[in-house]
Amino acid sequence: MTRQNAIPRSQPQPDNEQAANLMPALIPLWDLANHKEGSFSSSYNIEQERLESCALSDFNKGEQIFIYYGDRSNVEFLIHNGFVYPENTKDSVTIRLGLSASDELLSERTILLERLKITKNFEFKILKMPDYISPELLAFVRIFNMNLEQLNHWTDSERAADLLHMDCALETSLESKTWMFLQTRLTLLLRAFPTTLEEDETLLSNHIKGQAKLGYIKAMVVQYRILEKRILTNALEYAKQRTKP
Repeated sequence: MTRQNAIPRSQPQPDNEQAANLMPALIPLWDLANHKEGSFSSSYNIEQERLESCALSDFNKGEQIFIYYGDRSNVEFLIHNGFVYPENTKDSVTIRLGLSASDELLSERTILLERLKITKNFEFKILKMPDYISPELLAFVRIFNMNLEQLNHWTDSERAADLLHMDCALETSLESKTWMFLQTRLTLLLRAFPTTLEEDETLLSNHIKGQAKLGYIKAMVVQYRILEKRILTNALEYAKQRTKP
């Protein structure tokens, strides 16, 4: 039930575990507020035993009051809240990558990944512009494409965390392999869809114009698919730019 909110117990449990000191509660008035881009402005006042939520801006009488639901992707909004938000600056597409058990350098790659707090099987985010590729995804792909000498160098380096940064100084061949890998992966993700971005945009446009009604749920799913494809397409174009001479 998505409307359950975890709030502190008025009398903490003796085991002193944070999870045990929280309890689910319904907050009807607060849950009626719709989402709007902004910053999180709600907190629980333990002394008063009440939720306090500050307005994101000034509102006039009769105007709808919005709150910020938090940093969520559109797939989270769709699954848990039943809508998508095209203006969502925190939107992303999650992909899962991992190391093969047959990789001869599995141990070396795993050690370096663990230094960066990345597991050998991990869910990564592809981001909206201008970031495109999350730091963890970039570091994973770089490590995935390293040879033994490069792995040893970065494992021994005090600057291993630089692998998380876009402007990390790498050998040209490794940087090229990194972005070619991302190009291939992004291309495969886009090809997995049964429709193209242009076809979905036309489908939604015709629905809005009343030329081909989709129904509320299908229209929302098509809209989400468009947003997801735009993120992937923009990231793919960025990866291509990184490999240009």
